[in-house]
Amino acid sequence: MKCGLELHVQVNGSKLFCRCPSIEDVKSEPDYVIKRKLHAVKGESGKTDYAAKKEAEKNRIIKYNCYNENTCLVDIDEEPPREIDEYSLKTGIEIAILLNMKPVDELQIMRKVIIDGSAVSGFQRTGLLATNGWIDTSQGRVKIATLCIEEDSAKRIDDNTFSLERLGIPLIEIATEPDIKSAFHAREVAEKIGMLCKFTGKIAKGIGSIRQDVNVSVPNGARVEIKGVQDLAMMPKFVECEVMRQENLLKIKDELNKKKVSLGNWKDVSIAFLGTKCDFLKNQKIYGFKLINAKGILGYKIQKEKSFGKEIAEHLKAELSINGILHKDELPNYGISIEETRKAEKLLGCLEKDNFILIACNDEKIVSAQKLLNEVLNKSKKGIIEEVRAPNHSDGTNSYMRPLPSSKRMYPETDVPAIRILGEMISNIISNLSKTPEEKYAWLKSTGLNDELCSQLIKSNKLRIYELILEKTNANNSTVASILMMNPAEKLSDDYLVLLFKLLEENELCKESIPLIIEGVIKKENINDLIKKYRQLSQKELKLKIRDIINNSKGLEEFNAFGIIMKKALDELRGKADAGLISKIAKELMDNDKSKRE
Repeated sequence: MKCGLELHVQVNGSKLFCRCPSIEDVKSEPDYVIKRKLHAVKGESGKTDYAAKKEAEKNRIIKYNCYNENTCLVDIDEEPPREIDEYSLKTGIEIAILLNMKPVDELQIMRKVIIDGSAVSGFQRTGLLATNGWIDTSQGRVKIATLCIEEDSAKRIDDNTFSLERLGIPLIEIATEPDIKSAFHAREVAEKIGMLCKFTGKIAKGIGSIRQDVNVSVPNGARVEIKGVQDLAMMPKFVECEVMRQENLLKIKDELNKKKVSLGNWKDVSIAFLGTKCDFLKNQKIYGFKLINAKGILGYKIQKEKSFGKEIAEHLKAELSINGILHKDELPNYGISIEETRKAEKLLGCLEKDNFILIACNDEKIVSAQKLLNEVLNKSKKGIIEEVRAPNHSDGTNSYMRPLPSSKRMYPETDVPAIRILGEMISNIISNLSKTPEEKYAWLKSTGLNDELCSQLIKSNKLRIYELILEKTNANNSTVASILMMNPAEKLSDDYLVLLFKLLEENELCKESIPLIIEGVIKKENINDLIKKYRQLSQKELKLKIRDIINNSKGLEEFNAFGIIMKKALDELRGKADAGLISKIAKELMDNDKSKRE
């Protein structure tokens, strides 16, 4: 297996080539809508990218939702781009240095042809910023091939509608060499690079702020890109499932060639399904294709329960919007009877060794469907198809999206001048370089935390809060870390958190009260009222309250008296005193009472 990663990291601040803010949380209704029809153009080599050609063949009109708060004339391609955002540029260089990379002497922005609708202009602006880096991992050194700075794409609403709030947000794209040795190694590499980027403090927070594309191939296979893996816990499954898919497709390749499988011409077989109980075929024009010498091949499982027939169906859906196929290997099923299956076989002239494919579509699409089926079949006879695939986060499988783009889609951006990366800029960045995860871990250990808390803080989004509280208060370090990790403290403002831990340090609050106050503030309760409610009781006050609880609980059996008293005390005094102290005082008072009785 060969495996490499591409990470796309969102930078805080304004968009890359305009000064619109990077706000993705917008109202549901757009302020205005524009429409575009995108065309494939030749790249710098004078040739047109195959993936762009395939998109152009769909002949779509794309609708774009626009918002006054974060969309301008640059975004809708009615005004030239402005100068590149300096903050994003410096962030990219800082991450490159942390990855042991060499920044380029001059940044040249290129246009990358993208006409799937995700870029209004039909291209994405991108520039190579650094090369030749590396990180050390548990399984050896992984080389970092390139680091680019580029615009984020528009957010897809449906096949023909996009929203522009995300378009133009700065991205740092980090690509590794195929040095990853296993499925779990891929996760480790993604975590390490992602954490290093987050530690700069200049990366957007939240789901989708770091997106991973996983590139996988097997011996005699081909590079396949699984696009947009967000759940790192699922990454090993995606790698394993793609390895499984390619290995099974290589077996199918051998079978296709050995049996000399070929596709016959389409025939209208609607008459075989008059009155069918299959919802997929009801009231539809149904076409059939004989697949010669292919018995059993379409039902062959290639990825868990996913069959080769389903693989072919995904190409029809993605490129022609034909919603799936049925084939002989899965029939009778889905409401299709044995009799209907035999009628279709007869109409198509199938022999025992043959297979057939059924498609429900209109007359205009059937010629294109036959062309595409032949194309997929012929490529499958040659081996694995290079393509981009979408992750299915429910089970780790993936689905066909589009062909894999090539370098033929690149050409220079003439509206943005080249930018010299000066030594002075790099020196200033190095002098203010953020700490690496390893350096942060060592610092956390120096504050007195155990390995578990250090590891939890490093992997969380709460490390910044921990650093702030240590800077502003003298609260116990382990107590601070434990409370932060066990509660959604990040939902409170910095000022509120500093106040709470300052009161904890001064013994105005006990540690049990902090989670209760955090919970109350999240529910929109007033923080001053909550602090008053959970003010820590003095030992004298505590003794008086526990004495009242004991006096009001007369007649208890001795064997369970302490447990009942403790439950009442904890219910009444929750958050106002340390549980251990409550237990100690209750035991002392009850022991004294027992001694007096004796």
